[in-house]
Amino acid sequence: MVCGVFTTTNIPDGYQTSVIALYKVNLPPPDSVSSSQQADGTWTVVATWPPCPPSTSHTPTTRVPSD
Repeated sequence: MVCGVFTTTNIPDGYQTSVIALYKVNLPPPDSVSSSQQADGTWTVVATWPPCPPSTSHTPTTRVPSD
């Protein structure tokens, strides 16, 4: 079961739509997906599912490695 908030940062310009699409194909799909452009031109994408049960843990933040 997918739950909680997942954030991907440092997404190069032009790739944010691919990251959004990858989040949306999850079953179940997220309740919401948003994106915002950062000052350096990269993007941050946030996908939100229902809250996780208290005993659940995950790594909710990933950073796309830069070249």
